[in-house]
Amino acid sequence: MKKYPLAKPDIQDSDILAVTQVLKTQHLSRGPVVRQFEEEFCRVVQCQFASATSSGTAGLIMALQALNVKAGDEVITVSFTVPATVNSILSIGATPIMVDIDKETLGMCPMALKAAITDKTKAIIVVHAFGKAAKIEELIKIAHSNNIKVIEDACEAIGNTLHNKPLGSYADIGVFAFYPNKQITSGEGGMLVTNNRDYYDAFELLKNHGRSMNGDLYDQISFGWNFRLSDINAALGLSQLKRLKNIIEKRQNIAKKYQVLLADNSSICCPIFNVEEIDSAWFVYVVRLKEHDRDEVMNELNKQQIQCGRYFAPVHLQPFYRLKYPNLSLINTEKIASQCLALPFYLQLSDQDIDFICHNLLKTNI
Repeated sequence: MKKYPLAKPDIQDSDILAVTQVLKTQHLSRGPVVRQFEEEFCRVVQCQFASATSSGTAGLIMALQALNVKAGDEVITVSFTVPATVNSILSIGATPIMVDIDKETLGMCPMALKAAITDKTKAIIVVHAFGKAAKIEELIKIAHSNNIKVIEDACEAIGNTLHNKPLGSYADIGVFAFYPNKQITSGEGGMLVTNNRDYYDAFELLKNHGRSMNGDLYDQISFGWNFRLSDINAALGLSQLKRLKNIIEKRQNIAKKYQVLLADNSSICCPIFNVEEIDSAWFVYVVRLKEHDRDEVMNELNKQQIQCGRYFAPVHLQPFYRLKYPNLSLINTEKIASQCLALPFYLQLSDQDIDFICHNLLKTNI
């Protein structure tokens, strides 16, 4: 029986060639390809500065540090996200404040943000869930009116735009990720973007052990990590970035095929992007099951070798965070998360594959 994974990277001969070319040089790390990747990313995201890093998680940690967030500070974010968003806050000793999401965008609710701001709030992290734009302009207005900095977790939103402006370029700092299930991949890796030179300089220090390099010599002038991206990874990312437009078009077409086959079923809520999100860069295709047990449906699909995902399991309900936030209740987050089912979504899916997946989904008595 054919297997349908949840995600699969699209690796072309041009990607393999780009990587092998680096392997033939002496610059496997801290070489010219990383800079080329950063420069091209600036052009795509329309930001002045970009700094490649080893992962999106590393990017979030450095973004908080560049904003001078410290132990005792509060950072507001959502629970409807991957744990990395919240873990990054905890990793530098700050306190995560998780708030509820907006039902329409699945991003941070502006009213919930207003209610959560205190004298200790130093920053907010806005997540564009599944690549779909949060109410980023409204959230930034609220934050900046309270002298609070904003980080855009656009790890799932590369290539997407709102009002013809790339997601990730709205906030003080934007963070992207290139894990193999993303729109483009570098294997592992991430990218920080900003229009603030001071933040960029901080990234460059933080990801290289806090060292200021001068040829082969260096001065240790701050705390830092080894959060660098290798030229090997950068070569793959750069190669994929060059065909981003084509990748997005293909992902849009797959989403449309799902939409056509599932839209008429009243028990299934299909994902819809804002009309202003012209270049909707689908990260995953997540439906919501209004009336049926999501886990039962997922188990039935798994029997047909159709892998599905529970995107997202709320962070505040995970064992580690439940101990820290035993009384936290987020109504929208908990209800919506219990309904979400991510279907297989990758460029190699054929029309016949999507027919098979949808047929089996509808056959579960939805």
